[in-house]
Amino acid sequence: MKQKNQPSGNLEGFLSEGTSFQGEVSFHDTLRIDGKFQGAVRSGGRLIIGESADVDAEIQVAIVTIAGRLRGRVKASKRVELQPSARAECAIECEFLVVHEGARFDGQCTMSKKGDPRDVSTNNDMKIIAQPV
Repeated sequence: MKQKNQPSGNLEGFLSEGTSFQGEVSFHDTLRIDGKFQGAVRSGGRLIIGESADVDAEIQVAIVTIAGRLRGRVKASKRVELQPSARAECAIECEFLVVHEGARFDGQCTMSKKGDPRDVSTNNDMKIIAQPV
């Protein structure tokens, strides 16, 4: 049984390759971007940034899957996944981060759940925070 206010996975919107959009977008379930987008994304659902996407945005969603280019800030209440083709130059805040081999991530990531996160690695370019298991 689906819980109230949980995304069902239904694709609600699609910004195709060759399309550009600037502004703010919100949705409930799933939005896929394969074109160019600049602005803000707000949702309790899932955002998919396709391989051909070029996104410069402030993103606040539950789950984001990145396969294209992303610049900006991401706040995901659940999970961020960087596919092998991902090129992310951003600050990420999430509970779980998955980085596949081949993905490029230049930025900062803060991972936290209930409780205090702990710093596990720091250098000049990136700080990784992990929640103790």
